[in-house]
Amino acid sequence: MAKKRRKGRKESVRKKVDNLYILMEKLARGEEIYPQNERLQAELEVDERTLRRYLDELHQKYAHIVVAEKKRTERGGRRVTVHRVVDRKRDVAEVFRFFLESGEDLSWLLQLVHENDPSLLRDFSKDAEESLERVLENDREVFRFVDSPFENLDDNRLKRIFSTLRNAVKNREYRTVLYRYDTPETLTDVKCLKLLHMNRNWYLAVETTEGRVRILRLAFIQEIRYSKKSNYQGKVLEKYASFFKNIQNAMTLDAPFRTARLLASPRVARYFREGMKPFFPSQKFVKEREDGGVEFTIDYTQPMEVLPFIKQWQPDVRILEPKELREALRDDLQAALENCQ
Repeated sequence: MAKKRRKGRKESVRKKVDNLYILMEKLARGEEIYPQNERLQAELEVDERTLRRYLDELHQKYAHIVVAEKKRTERGGRRVTVHRVVDRKRDVAEVFRFFLESGEDLSWLLQLVHENDPSLLRDFSKDAEESLERVLENDREVFRFVDSPFENLDDNRLKRIFSTLRNAVKNREYRTVLYRYDTPETLTDVKCLKLLHMNRNWYLAVETTEGRVRILRLAFIQEIRYSKKSNYQGKVLEKYASFFKNIQNAMTLDAPFRTARLLASPRVARYFREGMKPFFPSQKFVKEREDGGVEFTIDYTQPMEVLPFIKQWQPDVRILEPKELREALRDDLQAALENCQ
């Protein structure tokens, strides 16, 4: 008798596993599933209660990709809880619809998305679509996004490289990268750590076989090749958590930070006063002097991380310390003057 019960439990578990697999296949194909679907109940040989339990388990386990929402069915017109896989474009449209209907002033954001990826706004209902068109039309002459946060990847080669690297980063893969900045180089068996978007460009952060981080500009990557090595462990990324959290631009190194103390002249002090948007994540207001000048600090890992910025503000931003950074700026400016002769 006990043997029969064990056999029955095994068959029940096997049936549940098979049914969950079938449901996952249907969801992956884009089907919308609800427990009141009698045809699906018959296909799986379960009742409504069991099917609801299956769907709840899938939703709890895969909440990041399986959406549960109230919806009217075609048959009967009653509202039921429908489960489906997240649709990036469709769900972004839902977010925009919410803000439109709640009256939030997000016209600048809508205009930005419309200019860069209008396909995200195609799945509105008729009323929401008309509201959106009015917003876009009214503000068409208000906003002009000179520096788009979305890099232009019209070049098919760059698109292929970006797609390949996105998968490589996601799957923690080793790759061999053919790179050309000044001279061609082959970076063999590097760990693809992270894709970074900075200063209107895409970069790839890798760990080399020597164990150091390199930031590679996507535009200078010539080719991506497979590596014979298998995937690297997740603890590699943990090692660089602080680096990615504090990175400021493509010149940030995986090295200890130093602090530059700077002085903005009264002529440009308004841009560096307390409460103004900082130019660097590490930038901090120190004090305002009696003459109207403003002292502030920026952390950096190497001079090239901050010198281009300081040069943009010459002669109105002085380096108070450290001495080495001040001398590096002086040498660069002297070389620039000599080039003008």
